[in-house]
Amino acid sequence: MPVSRRALLSAFFPSAPADAAVDSSACEQPRLVATVSTANICVERHGVSCRRCAEVCDHSAIRIPARERKGAVIDAAACTGCGDCAPVCPVEAIAMLPRERAELASEVARLVAGHG
Repeated sequence: MPVSRRALLSAFFPSAPADAAVDSSACEQPRLVATVSTANICVERHGVSCRRCAEVCDHSAIRIPARERKGAVIDAAACTGCGDCAPVCPVEAIAMLPRERAELASEVARLVAGHG
């Protein structure tokens, strides 16, 4: 699924028209999703057994492949955005992002990996 420049930039730099009236009751909070913010700092990636995030996730959205040493892998489709996993991570490797931003960042990473 190709992403336009406008969609990419608006996800990272959201802006509202200056003349638009903002009604706080009409604004809904963006749905959040857990992401591994920096995979290199996940202690599981370095052979240290932690698994706190996977244990606290009631929706089984986080798995840690045992032999691959990739660290925590989060299934964005299964993640409900409850945020229970982020505070239990001892190295702050998990961050909560708006779902749209996480999807675009994932798409950019996939495109870079494909052309790198």
